[in-house]
Amino acid sequence: MGESSKGKGDLNANFQTASNGNNLRGEALQATLEREDTLRMMINNSHVVLFLWKNENKWPVEFVSENVAKFGYTTEDFTSGRVGHKDIIYSADLNRVEQEFEKRVKSGVSAFSIEYRIVTKAGDVRWINERTFIQRNADGEATHFQGVVLDITKRKKSEEELEKTLKMQQLLTTAINNSPAVVFLWKNEKYWPATFVSENIIQFGYTVDDFLSQRIQYGRIIHPDDLKRVEEELERNIQKGEVSFNSEYRIFTKAGDLLWVNERTFIQREKDGKVACFQGIVLDITRRKKVEKALRKSLETQRMLKTIIDKSPTVAFLWKYEENWPVVFVSENVTQFGYSVEDFLSGNILYGNIIHRDDIRAVVESLARSVREGYDSFEMEYRIFTKDGRVRWVEERTFIQRDNKGEATHLQGIVIDVTERKEAEKMLDIQRELGVSLSTTWNLQTMLNKILDACLSIEGIDAAGIYLKDELLDQINLVAHRGLSPEFVRSVSTYRADSPEAQQIWTEKPIYRMDFFSEKMGDIIRKEKITAVAVIPMKHRGEIIGSLNFASHTIDRIPQHVRNFLESIALQAVNYIAPIRIVADLG
Repeated sequence: MGESSKGKGDLNANFQTASNGNNLRGEALQATLEREDTLRMMINNSHVVLFLWKNENKWPVEFVSENVAKFGYTTEDFTSGRVGHKDIIYSADLNRVEQEFEKRVKSGVSAFSIEYRIVTKAGDVRWINERTFIQRNADGEATHFQGVVLDITKRKKSEEELEKTLKMQQLLTTAINNSPAVVFLWKNEKYWPATFVSENIIQFGYTVDDFLSQRIQYGRIIHPDDLKRVEEELERNIQKGEVSFNSEYRIFTKAGDLLWVNERTFIQREKDGKVACFQGIVLDITRRKKVEKALRKSLETQRMLKTIIDKSPTVAFLWKYEENWPVVFVSENVTQFGYSVEDFLSGNILYGNIIHRDDIRAVVESLARSVREGYDSFEMEYRIFTKDGRVRWVEERTFIQRDNKGEATHLQGIVIDVTERKEAEKMLDIQRELGVSLSTTWNLQTMLNKILDACLSIEGIDAAGIYLKDELLDQINLVAHRGLSPEFVRSVSTYRADSPEAQQIWTEKPIYRMDFFSEKMGDIIRKEKITAVAVIPMKHRGEIIGSLNFASHTIDRIPQHVRNFLESIALQAVNYIAPIRIVADLG
């Protein structure tokens, strides 16, 4: 009995021990399950998606975390075999990804990182960064890949935007450095020390470091006779609250040569209105000044010719080297020709389409020759049409871009409006030729015709008449005319010298205003559809002997540079007309 009781006691003890063991294992299993749930929750709420796929065709997925839903898929899409891991890789990246995995497997590494694109279930393309762990069997063969995937699309877009911005910055920097305009940023201090200067400062003999090191301050290269005026003009514009203004003055090159420059100054202020610094665009206008000087000399007693070109803005282009040169980039100041940036970038307007039809063939052939003969650059002057149909002369300086094979791919051009310079040169030539022509004849009518022909060659002037005073009959007569209707000529052909019409028209100073005339004369002019006039008296030895009258049916005012030209013609003509002004010559 005792032994039997002992046996039962041992059995009970063993049962209790087994029961305790089961309880411990249950608790351990429960803890493991809870940790697994916690880990699963952490993963599914994180930014990373976990994959486990076999190293087989299409990479079938054995496990994927539930937060794969951020790409539009469910875990069932993958674990059912409907979608393999390769199926979601962007087609353009698949070959590269496969090669990278094959290389890593052969190299024996256990983990590596790779970036590529995937396609979401909705068809969107996303960039991912994947940290891949290679699982191998006892023989070292890769059996599975475990991937930790992170969506990096936003980062990639930021990188792409940065790259585009840097490329555009480089393009603009290149355009500036290849243009004649030098860009400065100056401190608001005495002599304006520079904190930035474009590399094309070399055209004046200086280096960037000359200014940034403060060895040379900008104010000290300005001609002493101009410096005070420049300082006063700057201070005046600051006090007026101006944002920008233009100024012309002389500077010394590093070699000591004297150049005229046009500076477009931008005044930059703090929020409280205090001036922070100045940005300047400095353009060499020495050539233009020489043309002005030559024209001023030819005007004899005439006042200084007003500046023909207030500024010479440059428009930067990047064209494809294709037919009619599609535009890849154009600076915003293309608006000076009436176009917008979008007009060109949209492809609605090709650059070749705005070149004057009489010039396009020469431009095409000259550019093709420069490309064919291996030149790096191309320069030419030609005409273009503005958006409203006006014709402008431009000077183009183009840099030819080539690929590794030497084939031209793009053209980077700087286009400068030189219309007024061309007109000034044309006027100077006309005046010289007229002087020679007038000196070869003593026939008054011939002289008058030559004067009218010369002036009517100026764009915008399409009608003209010359009045001379008849001392014998005490009247003024219209002795030569062009571009006027017979009715108008009859209305204005003769006036008594003391008539109100003659007194109003025949003044000591040129007339350019339509409202100057009497009501009667104004009605006659309006009926003739004249929109702009110029009445210039011819004065000889203190006496007015006649007048040159010009008109336009197309423009609403006579431009200043044309006024200067017409006044100089009047001074030139009177010296030939006065000695032979007799009535008999009028026949």
